[in-house]
Amino acid sequence: MFKRSKLQQRSEREAGELVQLRPPEPMQFLGGFRVYVVNEACHVQGALDSLRASMTDRVVGIDLEWRPDIGRSQKHKVALMQLASSTCAVLIRTCRMDTLPACLNAFLQDPSTALVGFSWDAADENKARSSFGLGRKNFGLFYDAQKIAAQLSYSRFGLGRLCEAILGLDLPKPKHVTMSDWEQKALSQQQIVYAALDALVTGQLFRGLRLLHSDSSWGLSSS
Repeated sequence: MFKRSKLQQRSEREAGELVQLRPPEPMQFLGGFRVYVVNEACHVQGALDSLRASMTDRVVGIDLEWRPDIGRSQKHKVALMQLASSTCAVLIRTCRMDTLPACLNAFLQDPSTALVGFSWDAADENKARSSFGLGRKNFGLFYDAQKIAAQLSYSRFGLGRLCEAILGLDLPKPKHVTMSDWEQKALSQQQIVYAALDALVTGQLFRGLRLLHSDSSWGLSSS
C-alpha cells in the first residue's frame, strides 16, 4: 500500500487549512460591487484582505446592525458589522462568533484606514461598547459623516436625505428590513443589500462631501 511521506501529509494539511481560511465567494452586484457575508471567525482575515485589496483610498464605511430592542429590558448585542470600500463590502456576522476576531480588532485600530460612520453616537457607539468593549476612541482614525455634513450647512439631515442631497440617490430604508431579525440563521437577500448599501453609502457621502467642499475649512476632526 502506498504510504504518503511526511512532507506530502504536511502539504495536504496546509492546503486544507488554506481552503478553510478563504472567505466564501462574494456576491456580485450591478457595477461589479462585491459583498462578502462572513459567518465564521476563521474567514474574517481573508475577507478583510479582499477589502483592503479593493480600496482605492483610505476610506471605509462602517455600520452596525442588531435585533430590535423591545422595551428597556432587552439589550441585544451587535449581530452584524458592515465595512465597505467603494467597490466591496464585508458583512461580518459577529452574532456567530464568540469574540471579536483579533484581525478585525487590528483593522479597526489601524490609523492608515479612515473609518466613517453616520450618526455613530446615536446608538452605534453604545452598542459597540456593550458588545465588544470598544468604541470610536479605540479606532485608529474615525469620522462621522453626519457631523461633517452639519458643519457644511446640512444640519439635521438623516442618511436618506443626505444621500439624496449629495449623491442624488434615493436610498431605500424599508422598516421591515431595518427592524428584522439580524441574528437569524441566514441573512435574507434584502438584509444583505440593505446592510451593504448602508456601509457603502456612508463612505460615498464622505467622499462626496470632501469633493464638493474641498476648498472650505470644514475641520475634519476625528472626535
